[in-house]
Amino acid sequence: MDADLFKQLIPHRPPMVLIDTVTEYGPVRICARRTVREGEPFVGPDGLEDAALLEVIAQTIAAGDALYARSKNGKVLRGYLTGLTGVKIHRRAALGEVIDVQADCLKRMDGMGLFDARAEVAGEPIAEGRFKLFVDIEYAKP
Repeated sequence: MDADLFKQLIPHRPPMVLIDTVTEYGPVRICARRTVREGEPFVGPDGLEDAALLEVIAQTIAAGDALYARSKNGKVLRGYLTGLTGVKIHRRAALGEVIDVQADCLKRMDGMGLFDARAEVAGEPIAEGRFKLFVDIEYAKP
């Protein structure tokens, strides 16, 4: 798998692409990584802003949905984060830290997806929760 293929498949464009690479992809699990760098959007002296951390997780799921759609001869046109449940942010990721995100799909139905997701730094959880997303997928005509 090309770890950067997702960048061509998701609707996000720089500087709003908030994940660096996809590290694992399958129909149920998607994993991605991001390094917190000075000067990037949503990064301040205290590290990555909380809302941006949630967006990093959402973009990890978006990358998984885009790769999943591609495997079914489809293309994601747009996607929306539609809900968060039980989200806990334990701490911010500091400058220079590497965030590893894992999202597991619990259910997919008609563009809706339900995922349990977790972000970690060096194995320490920094955020976790349940994410609901909707993706509009265009499938190739037979």
